[in-house]
Amino acid sequence: LGVCAQVAIHPTGRQVGKEDIKQLVAYSFMSLSEVAWQRRLKVGTILFVSYIAVAEVKHCIDGVLIERAKKRREELRQKMTIAERDDWTVEELSEYDGHDPDKPILIAIEGQVFNVWRRRDLYGADGGYQDLVGKDATRLLAKQSLQDDEDDGAPLNNEELERLQNWKEYYRTTYDYC
Repeated sequence: LGVCAQVAIHPTGRQVGKEDIKQLVAYSFMSLSEVAWQRRLKVGTILFVSYIAVAEVKHCIDGVLIERAKKRREELRQKMTIAERDDWTVEELSEYDGHDPDKPILIAIEGQVFNVWRRRDLYGADGGYQDLVGKDATRLLAKQSLQDDEDDGAPLNNEELERLQNWKEYYRTTYDYC
């Protein structure tokens, strides 16, 4: 059937007029449009279901990875935990100076010992405060110094004593007591 035809003959033998042809063409476009929308809906549904499936797989993998990380962190925490005691010696403290990654890092302030292993980045072998650990850092903290040779040995003045108390409070509230 040609769209330009005035009159055509339908395969059934019925005569088809111009209006019939217009309706047929409109119906064809409508059918194509409906088919296109159905295809789009099908593709959209497939994409949506695929996205949901991938998101669920990612969620499961993340859960497994998080559990593994928690387990490693707990194992590390247990390995780095030291029981509280009051009889630390200078020699014993020196073993925990941050150079051995398999040992905790300890700092002593006025006879109180704190485990600072959680901040290995600060107190470990390459940390900026590595000179304070593995020993009694009382005077260094009070004098705001990282070097033993900068301490003049004079009794601590009121400002230094107050500074020392602030440091003790900081360590008490931030790190584990040993």
